[in-house]
Amino acid sequence: MGGRAQHLLSTGLQERCRGELRTNEPLSAHTTFGMGGPADLFFLPADGDDLQTALPLIRESGLPVLPLGGGTNMLVRTPGFRGIVVDLTGGMKEIEIGVDQVVCQAGASLQVLSRRCQREGRTGLEFGCGIPGTAGGAVRGNAGAFGGETLDRLSWLRGVLLDSGEEIRLQQADISYGYRYTALPSDVLILEAGFRVEEAVPEAIRKEMEDILSRRKATQPLWERNAGCIFKNPPGTSAGLLIDQAGCKGLRVGQVEVSDVHANFTVNLGAGTPEDVLSVIERVREQVRQHHGTELETEVRVVGEQGMEKR
Repeated sequence: MGGRAQHLLSTGLQERCRGELRTNEPLSAHTTFGMGGPADLFFLPADGDDLQTALPLIRESGLPVLPLGGGTNMLVRTPGFRGIVVDLTGGMKEIEIGVDQVVCQAGASLQVLSRRCQREGRTGLEFGCGIPGTAGGAVRGNAGAFGGETLDRLSWLRGVLLDSGEEIRLQQADISYGYRYTALPSDVLILEAGFRVEEAVPEAIRKEMEDILSRRKATQPLWERNAGCIFKNPPGTSAGLLIDQAGCKGLRVGQVEVSDVHANFTVNLGAGTPEDVLSVIERVREQVRQHHGTELETEVRVVGEQGMEKR
């Protein structure tokens, strides 16, 4: 059944859509960890209209769907993904900057969004200048850094429910959110969002962003392949501190190691595997549990053959 559904979907997308369709696409090339197996189908819509044409075909196929932005904060298992990946970074990255609001499509880079705002003298999104990934992914996970969080600046979002095809528009007040968390429907594909900004002097914004970037470079292993923070910070403390105190810096399995720069970063030394990463995660969890009595919750998302796994 899966093979027939995949064939019919491939044919339909090729006949009716303008975007690029790839088969057996290695997801290691699309994730910041640089590891993981292939996706059966990988679709890059040409623009929003092209995506709207594709979505009914995707829904009718019954295949699992994995939305993909910048591939940050994601670990794909070695077997890969038995469905269709929808990557919005090619044709859905437009940004419009207004006086008090910025509207951007979900595939826009959060770093580019932050820098565009700086050049136009719009403040509020400086925290995103060093965060890799897309605006859509930042909304989904309430990405943040140095005191700023995405949902605090969100005005509204527009998306589509993949299961039903229903288009939705939500205001910030409609969304329950917290630290690295948003209570959005699991099947929503975010299409675009609006963010509140204020006017400010571009040079002052630039200096603040330079300070943020300097602090990131000094405290994070940005030169090595990683997926950002592996664990969420427990209430009242930082996961990195707990991991460090538990003696986990330098803990290594195969070609994957807990960074000696920031203990909440796990780095791919070159030929790391997803299995290595998962082994490191469990060993760190166990050592922190024994040392502190604290149960760490993962921030990185694990993708299996049928999609996101609950961990």
